[in-house]
Amino acid sequence: MMTYEELVVFLNQHLGYPFLGESSPAAALNAAQNNTLEDPLSAEVLNAIYQGNQCQSVNDPVDRAHSFDGLARLRLRAQADDADPVLFRKVLKLSQELDNAFDQELIRQRQ
Repeated sequence: MMTYEELVVFLNQHLGYPFLGESSPAAALNAAQNNTLEDPLSAEVLNAIYQGNQCQSVNDPVDRAHSFDGLARLRLRAQADDADPVLFRKVLKLSQELDNAFDQELIRQRQ
């Protein structure tokens, strides 16, 4: 089972844009929760996945369904006809890498 922290580290390594910056997952989440994280998209993603999985700490387990549920509003906004193309591409990449993270976790469990 993957933890919130493990998922966030995976996303940081695979998204292709500065997601955590120089922060640890816990520090970035804290900043996101306090509206002090520089990138509003990263803040929204960090909070949405955390809340979607009903996490109490960065060491809590996360799963694919709850992570995508948490991101539903962001994904709908990014797919709107008047959405910013940059936001659309970032959210599309996020969705792909979120799937990738859980696929990799399944592969690890089966080996």
